[in-house]
Amino acid sequence: MGSALLGLGHNLPPLVETAAGRRPIAASGGSSDLALPAAEHALAQAGVAAGGVDFIVFATATPDVTFPGAACYLQHKLACNTVGALDVRAQCAGFLFGLSVADKFIRAGSYRRVLLVGAEVLSPGLDYSAGGLPVASLFGDGAAAALVGPGAAGAGALAIVVHSDGRQYDRFWCEYPSSRRHPTRVTVADFQAGRHFPALDFAAVRRFGLATLPAVIDEALAVAGVARSRIDRFFVSHVFADVADQVSDQLGIAAKTTNCTTHNAGHLMAASIPASLSAAMAAAEVGAGARVCLAACGAGFTWGAAVVQL
Repeated sequence: MGSALLGLGHNLPPLVETAAGRRPIAASGGSSDLALPAAEHALAQAGVAAGGVDFIVFATATPDVTFPGAACYLQHKLACNTVGALDVRAQCAGFLFGLSVADKFIRAGSYRRVLLVGAEVLSPGLDYSAGGLPVASLFGDGAAAALVGPGAAGAGALAIVVHSDGRQYDRFWCEYPSSRRHPTRVTVADFQAGRHFPALDFAAVRRFGLATLPAVIDEALAVAGVARSRIDRFFVSHVFADVADQVSDQLGIAAKTTNCTTHNAGHLMAASIPASLSAAMAAAEVGAGARVCLAACGAGFTWGAAVVQL
């Protein structure tokens, strides 16, 4: 039996005026704090108490602390007993990688209800000086959650495909603090040079998104056996909004696309896709029975796509 999204929730902090523009910025707390209301909403929508969660998968590039994982923090805050809880580090495609993990657990019969979260608190780690604004202006903070469980016949995940290419790891990364840096994880010189801030090779990240997103969308559609015309809504996520727009135009799906990199929220990395899907459902733009395609590409490089019947 395939997996389905039984409930969805999202939580974006208030918009704050920064040097990078108006963005949702968390005033306090870590990613698990931002994720808690989103998870509670997803559980309430599914009609499942926290005690009914069998496993937690938390996709994030910005955990509360270096270790333990943000999933453990969320497990404690939800009072989910001692269920397994793990973090997924696949950055912008994290929710899709997490969905792949949850789907396999459900199909194997290992768990019946997996709480899948995508949450990021990026703002404290951005450089808002003049030199850092081109990168800082891309991002916002946010969280979203989905309760994943067995789906009814014909519903649920019809296809999930994910890929990684570690050869280009330094095209989109945050280098320090680093365990490979000895004898300390970050030096004063590293800090003064801003090597603890995210860095992007704009041209390379743009090229990679334009090449991989159309291909992975078509790959997922082929695995699902579904034509583009049979998708009710596409959710295409990329750190550059115009890349997602160009991909949509290239595939001829612009009129049916929600660009997950929004001008008022910024790129939410692992939270972009689930937050956009949750918001679309809350606004009745999509509903039960709709067939959606989710696609994302980002740091790693990691990328993927999924076809889901809601």
